[in-house]
Amino acid sequence: MIKPPKRAATAAQAIRQFIADELQAGDQLPSEAEFARRLGVSRVTVREALGQLWVEGLVTRRWGVGTFVRDTSAPLGGAVTNIYVDIADVGSLPHKIEAAGHTPALSHAKVDRIDGADEAARELGLHSGDPIWRVERCLTIDGVPAIVLRDHIPLRLNGVDFPADRLTDLDADLPSLMQRIGLRVVRDEARLDAVAADPGVARLLRLADGAPVLHARQASHADTGEIVVSTSGYYRSDVFTFMLVRTTGT
Repeated sequence: MIKPPKRAATAAQAIRQFIADELQAGDQLPSEAEFARRLGVSRVTVREALGQLWVEGLVTRRWGVGTFVRDTSAPLGGAVTNIYVDIADVGSLPHKIEAAGHTPALSHAKVDRIDGADEAARELGLHSGDPIWRVERCLTIDGVPAIVLRDHIPLRLNGVDFPADRLTDLDADLPSLMQRIGLRVVRDEARLDAVAADPGVARLLRLADGAPVLHARQASHADTGEIVVSTSGYYRSDVFTFMLVRTTGT
């Protein structure tokens, strides 16, 4: 079961809906205090929610004046609005996409038992050639192919057979499946680079062979300290974009 969103994500979704129902581009939003009263949350939560909407490009801030609805009518090269991800929150990518006001879906999902490749096997603490699960999925955002995920997972974890076939269901996510077998994913570490899409990735993302894509190599760590999932993610940058924001403490 996907864990419920944090309060700020819930507040951000409520403010998105308020903007869609009540405001137009250029209109000023109510104050933080007013939103806090309407939503029954603290001003700190409202401030964090508005920060998410600012990162997504839905609102603009005029310091000392207020927060305003940004004009999003102009196309952004076909890209989906930036999706805010709290880097302290380990969880389901489809859920985060949904929480940002978009519709995720699976256009492709396949589970294979394979002999582990050198890098994936080594990362998982296995020997090269040891059998592992390979789960390949293609996520769409609002109907457009956006992300290909290739997860490599040991056949058994914590002394239990890992139910990799469950990952063909969009509602199933790795952190929740890990919890079911007595493990908790507590940290994801990723490195990013640009690569040329191989034929399989290009086909799923509807790109030409060799087209540039953003590649993320991610290791998911359990509370036991072991790496339980090795993931290669391929992101179509004209559909899904990352934004890194650095802020000062408050």
